Amino acid sequence: MAFVTQDIIGRLDAIQPEAFGGNEVTRLQVRAAARRLLARLETPYERAWGFCFEHPVVFAALQTCIDVGLWASWTAAGGGEKSIEDLVQLTTPTIETNLLRRFFRLLAAFNVVEETGKDTFKPTPFSYAIGDEKTKVRASLQAATNQYIAAGHNLPTYLCKNSYKEFTDININNYSDTDPDGLNFFGRLQKTPAYFEAFTGHMEAWTTWKTPWTKVYDTNQLLEGAQLDDGSPFVVDIGGNTGIDISHVLTKHPDLPAGSLVLQDLPEIIANAQVHKNVTAMVHDFWLPQPVTGSRAYFMHAVLHDWPDDKAQQLLVNTRNAMKKGYSKLFIYDIVLPPTGASISQTTMDVEMMSLLSAAERTQGTWEKLLADSGFNIVKFWPDPQEYEMIIEAEVA
Repeated sequence: MAFVTQDIIGRLDAIQPEAFGGNEVTRLQVRAAARRLLARLETPYERAWGFCFEHPVVFAALQTCIDVGLWASWTAAGGGEKSIEDLVQLTTPTIETNLLRRFFRLLAAFNVVEETGKDTFKPTPFSYAIGDEKTKVRASLQAATNQYIAAGHNLPTYLCKNSYKEFTDININNYSDTDPDGLNFFGRLQKTPAYFEAFTGHMEAWTTWKTPWTKVYDTNQLLEGAQLDDGSPFVVDIGGNTGIDISHVLTKHPDLPAGSLVLQDLPEIIANAQVHKNVTAMVHDFWLPQPVTGSRAYFMHAVLHDWPDDKAQQLLVNTRNAMKKGYSKLFIYDIVLPPTGASISQTTMDVEMMSLLSAAERTQGTWEKLLADSGFNIVKFWPDPQEYEMIIEAEVA
């Protein structure tokens, strides 16, 4: 029996990301299987212990090391094995040695760092990435500290106040119940630049993780019949953050004429968007009429899931009114909840949208109703290989 146990452990420990050859679909399938394995192996009490005791203190240790600049300094120094005393020297303000030792024992047990000897540690790819601003991992963790965690902790209390009914008010909701000024989620972002920076970075990291939309839908189909010789736009990316999605289009179609790709978002986002000179970065409030008319395509990625149906319909109608019937297409890249077997990522995002924004992820049926009520016909649902989101192709009804 001992041999069999050690053989199982050896096989599990031998699995490395490199084994998947960059195939994200396969890697995610194995990741899901590993989660199921852990759920089977743990006792009910062990699972409860993880949720109530482990997760909060691990996050506290991660955030404290962010606050004293340790991850950034360690990564900037090239990583490498360091003693606890060496690591203390990388912190500002200086953290007490024994406090850092206690945190690092915890983080090593959770494989955030690797313990190589007594009071000696080296970074893992995860801890190294926290200190690398290009990955936006630090921004994601900071956004959780700023907003996500407190809202999640408050949700049971708010639901009790609300008689356990779903809520759809964008201004008075669970998030505003946690905010010291009673602001809603986006109101707090606009008032607090540090929160806005962390959230924007988190969105960049999340978008980068997902399958590029041009690999889900073949945009060569859009080029057929596209009228671009008169300066007409090809794709307008509505609420496109810093431009990752519109850049995918330019990468696939580098010969598109200048001005045919348009990125739209709020002024503070557009000011920091670093896009190719052939992409027009435009300030636009999508609650106002869409100023770019007659584009071949209008694109929204993870925009509509931020809003309850009444607000989502307003945004869709603004877009429809700018479209040319029989020519323009609408592409929505968002979660479409399956009737059964929704993933951890999909279900987490659904409850987060309720917690933060009074919104929800939608099923195929709710998407069909929302789009029909907004004056659209759905042409086709295009699932992404990661089975996380779908592209919804629609036309003016």
